[in-house]
Amino acid sequence: MFQSALRTGVLAFAASLALGQAFDVASVKSSVPGTIGGRVQFLAGGRFSATNVPLNFLIQQVYGVRDFQIVGAPNWMSARYVIQATGDASATGAVVKEMVKTLLAERFQLKVHQETRELPAYAFIPVKAGGKLAVAKDNGRPRGSGGIEVIDSGWIQGTNTTLASLMQALSPYLDRPLVDKSDFTQAFDFRLQWTPDTDVLAEAGTPSGCPAGFAEIQEVLKLKPERMSCPSLFTAVQEQLGLKLDAQKAPIDVLVIDHVERPSAN
Repeated sequence: MFQSALRTGVLAFAASLALGQAFDVASVKSSVPGTIGGRVQFLAGGRFSATNVPLNFLIQQVYGVRDFQIVGAPNWMSARYVIQATGDASATGAVVKEMVKTLLAERFQLKVHQETRELPAYAFIPVKAGGKLAVAKDNGRPRGSGGIEVIDSGWIQGTNTTLASLMQALSPYLDRPLVDKSDFTQAFDFRLQWTPDTDVLAEAGTPSGCPAGFAEIQEVLKLKPERMSCPSLFTAVQEQLGLKLDAQKAPIDVLVIDHVERPSAN
């Protein structure tokens, strides 16, 4: 989510330009059709590299938003590009991100603004009073942002963590924003196991129905022998945490594309 102070006004890149936050040299080229994979790197020494990435993904990286938070993007923004840029060698990663915003304004004529809209979301609500969340032993007091481990795809667990941290950990697995309507404020311990939609290894050959490898992980972590259950994420949240992912509408901060053009030639 964006800070409320950033929600209003057009985010013209003139501010970045005025601070001199621009690359000295930049190259923007279309990717070779059929290229597989892609990555974005904000590098030390004022360098930036984007390999085979679409513009909408690049915007997500520099503005810290998810795809469902970008509004008004034309279809061609899914086209992929290779971008290499170099600037002030003393620039930090955070400054390089601002320099990328300047680059997008110059080469793609990108103009955006932020606002709040009612959008489809999932709300955390308790299945019943009390739920199943185990209050942490440390007097229920959260330590910082809590400790959550991603053990494997479909297995996360946390100790003395917060619901906000759990929401952040689950967000990449959901196709819409997640909001808290549970009224649960204490720190808690949890283990959540499910079968990812893309996991083809949760086969009949695994008695628990869990992804292959979970039983071995259980032994490595020296967990008490117990029958694991790995249903869908929605069912796992309800059965294992006593919470429900309820489809609702909620006010969500979004990034609105006011103007964008295909990139100018190098």
